[in-house]
Amino acid sequence: MAKQYGWEIVLRIEDIDGPRKKKGMIEETIDLLKWIGLHWDIEASIQSEQLAPSSALLQELISKNCVYHCDLTRKELEDCLSAPHFSPTESGPAYRPKDIAHHNTNQPRNKTNWRFKSVESRMKIKDEISGEHTFTDITDFIVWTKDDMPSYQLAVVADDHQQGITDIVRGNDLLQSAGWQEQIYSIMHWKVPRWYHVPLVVGEDGKRLAKRHGDSRITTYRLRNVTQERIIGLIAMWAIPDYSRAPMELDDFVQAFDVNKLPAGSFQFTKEDESWLHD
Repeated sequence: MAKQYGWEIVLRIEDIDGPRKKKGMIEETIDLLKWIGLHWDIEASIQSEQLAPSSALLQELISKNCVYHCDLTRKELEDCLSAPHFSPTESGPAYRPKDIAHHNTNQPRNKTNWRFKSVESRMKIKDEISGEHTFTDITDFIVWTKDDMPSYQLAVVADDHQQGITDIVRGNDLLQSAGWQEQIYSIMHWKVPRWYHVPLVVGEDGKRLAKRHGDSRITTYRLRNVTQERIIGLIAMWAIPDYSRAPMELDDFVQAFDVNKLPAGSFQFTKEDESWLHD
């Protein structure tokens, strides 16, 4: 899409989820993308090294009384939401302070989560691939964690706005995140980017491809001397209608791909696909 539409490509490594970080993973990821043949126009940025936009956005939201500090654990919040008597009040869910401005004047002694005051109405977004979607989740989502780090929802909005991102391409498991993120864009009066949520690759059990399906990392296939053309050809079989499984050059893929014909649903990685990669 980027090559066809003449976009300027920006790569950002989103690594703020500390427990998932592994030594050398960032370098390996960038090297792997280059090996496949992908290139970007601006030097890759590392999210954890540039937290100033996220911190500034949090302070803006605090000043607008759109967020509040909250020390409820995930379990306590779930218990509150699942209680038989639970129902939103005029001022919002029961766990939300009735007077956010007053609540925030009493700064917490310990590090705590900050939650965004979510809208109570339906959240409708438009995805350029799958059309309109409506979400009715009324929970207030975390924008800053007790580890003193921005959440994904806040960090990507801050960075996308700071970098002037106009079009976002990511997996469709993040479709609902667009609904939450649009609320932040709205309260800040920022222009919302266009969303492109592409299908995920899943195993034969229909679940997201993961360790339970074996070692299906592209890095592993690269070490086993599987060629880029084989990997691109497999992706082409999933993404391009009527394309038979065969090796494919990246330039040919760019010419043949049509986002408007991208199949709905997930892409299933089968045992036959695995065997074909090694043929």
